Amino acid sequence: MKLFFLIYLLLCFQVLSISKDDFKSLIINCSDKIQKNFTPFEYVPSELVLAQAILESNWGNSRFAKEGNNYFGMRTWDPSKKQIKPLKRPNADFGLIVYSSACESVKDYISNLNNSDQYESFRKIRELEIKLWGKADPKVLAKGLGNYSEEKGEYINKVIDKIRILQN
Repeated sequence: MKLFFLIYLLLCFQVLSISKDDFKSLIINCSDKIQKNFTPFEYVPSELVLAQAILESNWGNSRFAKEGNNYFGMRTWDPSKKQIKPLKRPNADFGLIVYSSACESVKDYISNLNNSDQYESFRKIRELEIKLWGKADPKVLAKGLGNYSEEKGEYINKVIDKIRILQN
């Protein structure tokens, strides 16, 4: 019986896992669909979206991605919103938002960057990049993400490194 259960768990894990190529396609397709009618001043480059999704969800393999379609570590302090509590902090006053789909997670992430006061510098960098060069460089835009993580500058470097890898 234990062997059967172990085999069952392994099969479930394989079903729930996603290949890196499939993950890239999922996130980029959502991003493209959501942003198809955005102006350049609203657009978040897909390389940046993908880099953060990779870092925040470990290629879609994190517990929050698998159980809640949360690919960006988006939190809520609203107890009426469906959420998942961190295992190490089950009584935390926040939880990670549960989304109905990957695209809902991408949509909320993009909206957060475009509207939250926390990312005003991100939007100013994007505006300047567009005015100077006609488009925003995702590596330069990443410098406006200091408030995204408690790691601040170290996180920005991780995002930039991931974008470089994705672009090669």
